[in-house]
Amino acid sequence: MYRGQSSRYVVITLLLAGLLIGYCQPSVGQPIPALLSNRRGNVAYMDSMARVIKQHYARLATTAATPRTDTLLFQCLYRLSQLYQVWSGRRDSLLYFGNELVRQAHDRKNLFYEVNGKLLLEAYYRTGEINTPKALRLNLDVLSLIPPDKYYDNVRFQANLHLGSLYKLSTEYAKALHYTELARQVIIRDTVYRSAITNSLLIDLEQHVGSIYNRQGRFQASEQHYLKAESMLNRTSSEAEYGYVFDDLAELYLKYGHYGQALHYGKKAEAVWERIKSTGESKGWGTLASIYAGLGNDELAIWYAQKVLHLARPNKFVLEQAYRTLYLVAERQHDWQRAMGYYKRYVTVRDSIESDRRGLELMSIEKQAEYDQLALQSKQAQQLQAERVRTVEQEKQLVQLRADAEADRLYRRNLLTEKLRMLDKERADAQIAQQQARHRLQQQDFDRTVEQQADQTQRNWLFFGFVSTLLLLVALGLLLYSTRLRKRQADANLRLAYERKATDARIIQTQESERARLAADLHDDLGGTLATLNRRLTDMQDLVQDDAGQQAFADLVPLVQKSSDDLRRIAHNLMPPEFARIGLRYALEQLVQSQPLVPTRFTFLVSGNERRLPLDTELNLYRIVSEQVQNVNKHAKAGRAAVQLLYYDDKLTITVEDDGLGNRTTLAGNSPGIGLKTSKLRAEYIGATLWRDASEAGTLVVLEITYPLHIHEPPQPRPPATD
Repeated sequence: MYRGQSSRYVVITLLLAGLLIGYCQPSVGQPIPALLSNRRGNVAYMDSMARVIKQHYARLATTAATPRTDTLLFQCLYRLSQLYQVWSGRRDSLLYFGNELVRQAHDRKNLFYEVNGKLLLEAYYRTGEINTPKALRLNLDVLSLIPPDKYYDNVRFQANLHLGSLYKLSTEYAKALHYTELARQVIIRDTVYRSAITNSLLIDLEQHVGSIYNRQGRFQASEQHYLKAESMLNRTSSEAEYGYVFDDLAELYLKYGHYGQALHYGKKAEAVWERIKSTGESKGWGTLASIYAGLGNDELAIWYAQKVLHLARPNKFVLEQAYRTLYLVAERQHDWQRAMGYYKRYVTVRDSIESDRRGLELMSIEKQAEYDQLALQSKQAQQLQAERVRTVEQEKQLVQLRADAEADRLYRRNLLTEKLRMLDKERADAQIAQQQARHRLQQQDFDRTVEQQADQTQRNWLFFGFVSTLLLLVALGLLLYSTRLRKRQADANLRLAYERKATDARIIQTQESERARLAADLHDDLGGTLATLNRRLTDMQDLVQDDAGQQAFADLVPLVQKSSDDLRRIAHNLMPPEFARIGLRYALEQLVQSQPLVPTRFTFLVSGNERRLPLDTELNLYRIVSEQVQNVNKHAKAGRAAVQLLYYDDKLTITVEDDGLGNRTTLAGNSPGIGLKTSKLRAEYIGATLWRDASEAGTLVVLEITYPLHIHEPPQPRPPATD
């Protein structure tokens, strides 16, 4: 499944980014040829596309630099990067053209092409060189560069989706699901420009979530998301989408041993790849070989495995499947020498894959350590720089305080000199001047104190307002978070209830289908056989002359007739004939009348005007009442029993009452059994209520159902014709 993931991301990214750029740049001049992803296996086509785009780039490079020519140059570099991204054996050229696009777009302040170039480089490190830390950094850089407006939602979607894929590879599944959900939210905001692209993105998201659950071993969750992706294929025009979804489903079912379903999707994927893949590529042959080996079809398993071995450069994963298939087939055929040879090759390829995986993990760990070291050094440098800035600010404040103190000292000194000169000049006014001076000093001290108090009060109010705002924001955040948790819990409960109701419906529908089939088989096959046996016994009785033989045949004929009658009654109970025509009332009346008079005598009562319900509802009501009648016959040991239909204006009430053992059956250790549980399941399915009251006087079972709003009074059904 992993070997198709990188190619799938390449095709989706190519389609999404190419269409988006063409949509967002409608007036930049002559259009650049679009790359057709389904022709990426055609070397001549790829070579001609590269040559045309390079010639276009060379002509633009010689023209004067304008915003229009810059955009065309960026488009050429972007298309070349896309082309080498999907060109097998030429992916290293992507590194050159991607870096050139990022450099030129950054120099010319074009953020759109800068982040898209980073995404192309991220795809190279994620799917080509397998440098997970570098791919992570590029995605995080893109998310930090783009503004929050809707124009960059496509880029935001790709970065979040790639982060989910990278965290999935590192088995950090919680983070993988988190970033995948962020990508889904971008689509939900309806910011993607075309419906076809939106559908492709939703398909890829479902496949991505399915692969995460598959890695965790959660088959049902994985199958649910893959099947949801399949259901959206009818709205896509990309054949590659079909191939990838069918491949994922085939490998999922193969992994868990569902070979029939795996073969179904494996053949569908092969048909798609035959149309769009080149001759030298595998078309799902390894998976088909493993499926046929699991089904025991050795001939087809060997045929598909040999097709893989005849490829010039088969993928290691496909080669592993082929050798394992050949080893299992040879072992099943007891060809031990050939089995040993294929087993050694299988182990060699498997060990090579495991060695590559461990090497990639080790490389990822080493590069992650380097990244963590650089991040730590950067953080320490930032902290040191911040500390230096704080020190400089403090020194600046200290110098300012010293300057203010010196200015104040000089001012006071000049003021004192002036006062002395005035005292020398006007001795007569010395006392008055001293008093005025003292008064001014006191006023200044008072004003300074008032100002300091006002400043302190203002600081206290600012601090109080900041703390209050912070507490309010925290409270609002907690409230929003708790509301979101409650909403998620409610959604989960709703989905669980819906799935449980759907499961109950399937169980009941399967039971009804099986009852109908059994009734038809009993009536058509065994009924005819008993009738033939009765006729043959009658004919043979005429041929026997002695009295003993006549008596033996006379004893056998009533037994055969009783068996035929019992068979007709059983078939009638399994599926009443013409139930849709006669309705619930007459079907129940037939059921009650067909019961033997001993040991329990049944009566049937109807009150009110009959109202028909949907056929499915009436059939389930009939099954519940039939089960209660059987319980009376089996367990109640009653002398009398009654079945009543009470038609009210807004509901129908059905009661089954007997004078049997009642609660004494429970005291004797007899539990209601599976019949009552099935009846409650049917009642819940149709929205009815069923309750049972057992006492020493007997047992009362009440079944109530409200009439649906859209049900009208139908014509009164005719009684059934007697057989």
